[in-house]
Amino acid sequence: MDGAGIRFGVVVTLKEINGVNRIDEFIKDCTLNGWLVNQLDIQTRIDLNPKVHEEIEFE
Repeated sequence: MDGAGIRFGVVVTLKEINGVNRIDEFIKDCTLNGWLVNQLDIQTRIDLNPKVHEEIEFE
């Protein structure tokens, strides 16, 4: 079977033409289809990135 065992992710950004935020509706629809949905707080990830790559020296 093609693609068997392949893991993947999708990043979705929604912007409605009238400025209405539809992300909650989108997440609900995905969840009802049995899809796993994880929301990312981009600012938190940006803030943590330098700390994750920080070098630690043990004495």
